[in-house]
Amino acid sequence: MVAAIVIVLVGAGVGIWFATRPASASATGVVTTTTVQTVTTGTISQTVSATGTIEPATTANLDFAVSGRVTAVDVVAGQQVAVGQTLATVDPTTLDAALAQAQATLANDQAQLATDQAAGASATQIALDQANIASAQNQVTTAQADVTDATLVSTTAGTVASVDLTVGQQVSGSSSSSSSASSSGSAATGSGSAGTGASGGSGFAASAAASSTSTSQVVVVSTGSYIVSASVSSTGVSQLVVGDQATITPSGATTPVYGTVGSVGLVATTTSGVSSFPVVIDVTGSPSGLLGGSSADVSIIVKELQGVVVVPTGAVTYTGGTTAVTLDDSGKKVTQPVTVGIAAAGDTQIESGLAAGQRIYVTTVSFRGPLGTGRTGGFGGFGGAAGFSGGGRSFSGGGGFGG
Repeated sequence: MVAAIVIVLVGAGVGIWFATRPASASATGVVTTTTVQTVTTGTISQTVSATGTIEPATTANLDFAVSGRVTAVDVVAGQQVAVGQTLATVDPTTLDAALAQAQATLANDQAQLATDQAAGASATQIALDQANIASAQNQVTTAQADVTDATLVSTTAGTVASVDLTVGQQVSGSSSSSSSASSSGSAATGSGSAGTGASGGSGFAASAAASSTSTSQVVVVSTGSYIVSASVSSTGVSQLVVGDQATITPSGATTPVYGTVGSVGLVATTTSGVSSFPVVIDVTGSPSGLLGGSSADVSIIVKELQGVVVVPTGAVTYTGGTTAVTLDDSGKKVTQPVTVGIAAAGDTQIESGLAAGQRIYVTTVSFRGPLGTGRTGGFGGFGGAAGFSGGGRSFSGGGGFGG
């Protein structure tokens, strides 16, 4: 009985809606419009679409190359730094002592050589003295580098994305960097790699993202220089070459920026049976407002033809393997076979059979939406008041379908 009441209420509501809805809402389906247009020449571009992530062009992951206790941290996340600017220091006392000892050893070895030469020592002894001097000189060079490395400096101009150092912290020297492109200086093992960290556009953005993806003690990212790391399908990647022009539309933006294809990966990544290839787009210039880590739609021009006959795609018909357009010959419709080229963005290139200045029929198709399109509201509330009780149970109708 409860089910029956609900069905009756719903059915009644629907019936009332159909009975009272405006007549214009009943007209749905395909709407075809035909106009006459003059053929012109223009430019048509064939593109490959991709999605990607905006990233700073250079990221320096910087770590102390020597061990020691941190005595100063001179920067904070979001601060602008220059190449060679001091970021942090460790206590150089032990390193200075090691340098002094190495220099003393070198001086003693040099004095020994002078003594042996004056005494007419054997060639073997002279060779041994010279070997000792060479070894001592290497020790001095290493010790001098260690003293220099007690100061961590920036290897790139940009924004400090993250700082993982505190005064008093004991750090262990890092002897190598895992990044492929190096921007390391004498004071740190650093790296410059495309696609790491976060960026500050006109200001500073997402330092937390950078610190979460890097274990380096200080991360500095370039500002004003960006790339887009994108993925292109296996069908589209074969059309790309380095230097292709690209239009980049950041997420939420209405004005695009521009760039060129910098590199095309040769090894695909497969997800759920779908393969895609990595493509890096170099953003042209230093556009403002870009944020590292944000997504972007990319359109890469793989073919562009200028000064060609272009017609709306809706003007071309395909019948039995033949392509044609319909000419307007003094008000009469005349079928004209044509040869078509590339098609993009609603336009089609005509390679032969048609010339600029001729008039053709163009058909456009639109769809008038389903029930409710263009209407305010929708189904009204199929409310039910109280209605049924009995047998120790009760049922009351609440609201139904919201309007």
